Amino acid sequence: MRRLTLTALFLLGAAPLAAQEQARSPHGGLALECAACHQPESWTAIRIDDRFDHGTTRFPLGGAHRAAPCRACHESLDFARAPSTCVGCHTDEHRGELGPDCARCHGDRSFADRVGLAPAHQLTRFSLTGAHLAVDCVSCHQPRAQGQPQYVGTPTDCVSCHRTEYAGAPNHAAAPYPTTCEECHRTVTWTAAGVTAHPTTPIALTGVHSGNLLACTECHVTTPYASVARTCDGCHQDDYLATTDPPHAASGFGTDCASCHPLVAGWAGASFDHPTTPIALSGVHGPALVNCAECHTTMPYASVPQTCDGCHQDDYLATTDPNHAAAAFTSSCTDCHALVAGWTGARFLAHDGAVSVFRIYSGKHQGKWDTCSDCHTLGQPYASTAALRCLDCHAEVQTDKHAGQNYTPSDCVQAGCHANGSKE
Repeated sequence: MRRLTLTALFLLGAAPLAAQEQARSPHGGLALECAACHQPESWTAIRIDDRFDHGTTRFPLGGAHRAAPCRACHESLDFARAPSTCVGCHTDEHRGELGPDCARCHGDRSFADRVGLAPAHQLTRFSLTGAHLAVDCVSCHQPRAQGQPQYVGTPTDCVSCHRTEYAGAPNHAAAPYPTTCEECHRTVTWTAAGVTAHPTTPIALTGVHSGNLLACTECHVTTPYASVARTCDGCHQDDYLATTDPPHAASGFGTDCASCHPLVAGWAGASFDHPTTPIALSGVHGPALVNCAECHTTMPYASVPQTCDGCHQDDYLATTDPNHAAAAFTSSCTDCHALVAGWTGARFLAHDGAVSVFRIYSGKHQGKWDTCSDCHTLGQPYASTAALRCLDCHAEVQTDKHAGQNYTPSDCVQAGCHANGSKE
């Protein structure tokens, strides 16, 4: 009986003792059975089973974190005190310049895995493109004395990293080339150089001047490069002098080749639009129908006549229907003729304007005469016919409607009674 009593008293005392031991768990508020991690033979024999899921905590395990020993992060047995930020466990090699979130650039498999580096770098003053994407960070971000910036203060100009390449390249310093490498070079490779612009020169790098077709040294034969000629004839004077069809020098052509020639091989496709002359190259004067030499029969080309009769005086004198010379027609052929072959379709449009009040292309006068000689008597200058009065053709009005009236105007239109060609 005494033994049973002692046993009962022992068990009653053990219950509060167990509760007391559970309350003093070194893991703080971790609500998990001890057997989920500890083995019966020893507290230090750790084997975490499926009853514990680290993904339910504020720090899910991924990548290299899954293989790390617990004590690497949990230095305190009170697991809630474990840091959840990167810099809480990892030394910040960037000295706080880039912030505490390593995941902005690094993946969790390894610090060498910079999966987020390129996208994050695009938000900086220096976007990574081409070969810069594969360069190790320390190639540009050289270590410096303690307290000096390694990343934020890194220069972004090309020459700060590539001065050695600049100094070793042929003619770069002697030219002198600018140290803004991106004007000629691409970030993929140095060898794919191609000048994209001559920002301070009038020579555009297009057509046959393109950097893909022309090496810099073909024009820049002297140094510094700024000493190269900046006009067409500076490089192409020999071509200018050697051209015979037509002879450019004898014709007095300008030396601005681009005013006629496109930037193509062989100088093909030249077109002169006569911008400074009154002779438009249109109609029968179009360059597809008339060769330059048909008009430019003397040298220099500037000596060619610049009026219609300068080339067409023989046509003017030979015309008899009507006789242009006898009629004292103007020698400005385009007053009547369009620029078509055979001089067809001539119309003296000034007849409906200030030269004559007889509007033969409008009103009731339109189409009433087959030839000019119906009114303009042959053998007299046409200008003398301008004195004709309405009554010279419409004498019937004196014996008809106006018979017996004292008012007999000499010019019905100018008197303001009748509109052109109207009897009303």
